Amino acid sequence: MLSALIRHIPGTDSGPPPGVMLTGPIGVGRSALLRAFCDLVGPWASVLSAGPLDGTWYDAVGAVRGDAALPRSPLGGDPLSCHQLHETVVKLCRRGPVVLAMDDAHLPRPRSLRALDYVLRRSVGLPLLPVITVPPVSEPPALAALLTHHTWTALELRPLNGADITELLFQRLGHEPSAALLRTCEEQSEGIPSAVHAFVARHTGTAGAPGEETGGDRTTAQGAGPLPSSASAVLSAVAVLGCAEPELVSELIRMPLPTVRRALDHLAERRILPLGGTRAGSGGPAGALPAGLSSDDLIPLYARAARLLEDAGRPPTQVAHVLLRIRYGAAPWMLEALYSAALATDSPGAAVRYLSHALDIGAGENTRTLRRIRALLADTLSTIAPDLAVHHLNTLLASSTDGHELAELALRYADTLVLLGRGDDAARLLADVLDRRAPQVVVPKECRAALESALLLSGALGPGTVDWVKERLRTSSEPCDNSPGIRRLRLARAALSVLSGRPVPEHPGVTAVGSPGTALDDLSLIASAVVANLADDNTTALGTLDRLLGNPLRGELDPSRIQARTVRALVLSATGDLPAAERDSHHALELERRRDDGPAVMSAVVFAYVLAQRGTIAAAAAVLSEVGCADLRRLSYIHPLYWWATAAVRRAHGDLRGALVALRAGGRALGPQSAESPLVLPWWLEAAGLLTELGRPAEARQVAAQGGALVARSDTPRGAGLTLLAHGLATPGRAGHRLLDEACARLAESPARLLRARAEYALGAALLDAGDPLAARPRLRTALDLMIGCGAGNAAKGIRLRLAEAGGRPRQLTDRPDDALTARERRVAALAMAGRSNREIAETLYITRRTVELHLTHAYQKLGVSGREDLVGVLRTASGTLASPAGDGQG
Repeated sequence: MLSALIRHIPGTDSGPPPGVMLTGPIGVGRSALLRAFCDLVGPWASVLSAGPLDGTWYDAVGAVRGDAALPRSPLGGDPLSCHQLHETVVKLCRRGPVVLAMDDAHLPRPRSLRALDYVLRRSVGLPLLPVITVPPVSEPPALAALLTHHTWTALELRPLNGADITELLFQRLGHEPSAALLRTCEEQSEGIPSAVHAFVARHTGTAGAPGEETGGDRTTAQGAGPLPSSASAVLSAVAVLGCAEPELVSELIRMPLPTVRRALDHLAERRILPLGGTRAGSGGPAGALPAGLSSDDLIPLYARAARLLEDAGRPPTQVAHVLLRIRYGAAPWMLEALYSAALATDSPGAAVRYLSHALDIGAGENTRTLRRIRALLADTLSTIAPDLAVHHLNTLLASSTDGHELAELALRYADTLVLLGRGDDAARLLADVLDRRAPQVVVPKECRAALESALLLSGALGPGTVDWVKERLRTSSEPCDNSPGIRRLRLARAALSVLSGRPVPEHPGVTAVGSPGTALDDLSLIASAVVANLADDNTTALGTLDRLLGNPLRGELDPSRIQARTVRALVLSATGDLPAAERDSHHALELERRRDDGPAVMSAVVFAYVLAQRGTIAAAAAVLSEVGCADLRRLSYIHPLYWWATAAVRRAHGDLRGALVALRAGGRALGPQSAESPLVLPWWLEAAGLLTELGRPAEARQVAAQGGALVARSDTPRGAGLTLLAHGLATPGRAGHRLLDEACARLAESPARLLRARAEYALGAALLDAGDPLAARPRLRTALDLMIGCGAGNAAKGIRLRLAEAGGRPRQLTDRPDDALTARERRVAALAMAGRSNREIAETLYITRRTVELHLTHAYQKLGVSGREDLVGVLRTASGTLASPAGDGQG
């Protein structure tokens, strides 16, 4: 970070001064970094620091700390005007670089902010670097003008990771921390450095951080001498209570109320306490004490203070703030107070600190109470740090003595593992729980369906478990009642059955699996969408995924949202809406990269697959190169897409044999005899085409016949069309032409526009090869129009060549869906988009209403939409504007 700050210091004649904004959570070290930077550049650059008093600026590096007592007087002795600060900066810039530093710039200091804004507006070309620190708040009001009128580079200080916390604990403790201590520190500190130091202080009784004062006479910030004994006792009480209410202080230390009031006034006058007193939880990590106080001196008061606050009816969080400083010997009421505070707080991080501390100090207390605390801690961690929740869930599961609780814990544990991308571990865990027999604790019959469905859904995610999960599915009986758990189990069985190449069942509706919620709930919705898509019900599939992505309780980087966006890209790709599929897959890739928890393999492969379908070969090759040598075998339903995209890249580069090898590798990745997902990725269609181009028609027919056998069990329009297409490719002569014609008709009934384009092209090419260019021409033109309408114009060059060979005139490609429309269809569509009725369009263009209906029908078919509303969305998204209807009456 220091190097990054130094690199931002400009030279002369470098344009407007760049600004650096240091941000990050409270306690992460923004102010410390600013101080270190100013100390580092001080020997060779001038540093002007904004003081705590509005309008004051100091040339002392120490002023950055914002202390009430500063080592030097402000520049000019008083607050500087905008003009005075500008003159000072210009003079200093003649000697070298100047740094303008403002700590906590979000605080209301309007004169200082106006002066900084004034200087930046008039310092173009000067070697000036403004550096400010702000907490992570959105558009702080005091900074609005400054942030709007100038360019800032945000440098975010992130919390410490596990390795950093381990190193810091090693430095403070002098030895390697135990796994349990490290885990507790991570839970309570959230990686905030000052909170880590406070954690060490609570557990060792040492200072909160290196260099912190821990003893000696208690003095003011002015260094004005020791405090009277009464004031010292009151200061201790205020530090313990976290507030300066005279009545509470008096009762805690048993000092007369008038004496307490006089002592508080004395402390306020000497600026040891703010005039308004202090509040618990007002800022900083738990365990922060006023300068000069030792935590050891206050230990006897903590328990009494917490009980006093609780009896006074103070908020549970205020009581818990005091209890956090107790290191051992908890009474039962303390554990209940910490538990209540965790329920009352709106901050998950604070709840984790309270509950984790309760487990630390409650060893040996009532087991039922500790289980309740641990269960709430696991639930809270599942939302913010699921990797830390695993330990607590495992502890709870291992010690469970009730079947219903065991089932609930197993589901929560599996849900957390799925959230972490460990679906295979989740499946093994659930299988172990379901297969338990007496005398072990056994899952009740009414709970088994929920666990079984979770097992099937999570186990289908990885190759290490998918085989025995399918075997488990094969040997289990079909559920018969209609309870929520059974409906989810039926859905899981349907999804796994479909992805295993079996016929598509009548898919369960979205209501059968509920709403977005846990990771397993989301997985059920995704499974429902997959089944609906393979049943040719894309409206339900996309609606289900839209519901999941619209869940406001999940952040953008939630794995379920990324997975849902990736699946939606595949559904859109299957329907032929490739531009939307590209947007979704690219967005998913960007989100997966931002998670920074490993290579973004799944979304990268889907993005490359969509790009390859669109014919954007160079971009697809670049994305595939990023995937590199990643182990794709663990992504059992993504691995074949990788090989399909690789084949497309190789084919575009003229390597037909290499493309064929890649397609066959994709077929092998789909399982024995390529039985997996035959509807999702009919690789054999492309392989048959490649074999034909290589002059091996007999092998092409054999591959097509094998593909037809795989999909023959499907009775959806897409499945029936694929079966007919396979047999048509495998059958020579007129009989094959008839089969291909039937395939085109069945695929026209399905949402699979790209597959229909493939069938139309196959029929057109077969007719052209048979010497009938007149019959081939409309088929090839339909195939070309469908490809353009799907946004795959770049992939239709072969169709264009065959159409030209048949005597047709293919239109110029620009890879826009509306290129599929003729000039008259485009005019009719533009008028329809403008809200004109069929009668008004007919009168405007001097054609019959029947002709208008035909043009609109053709436009709907080419663009894959069902009405005017969809037409508007597709055409405006694709091209921004369409031919203006105003002038259509002219031609």
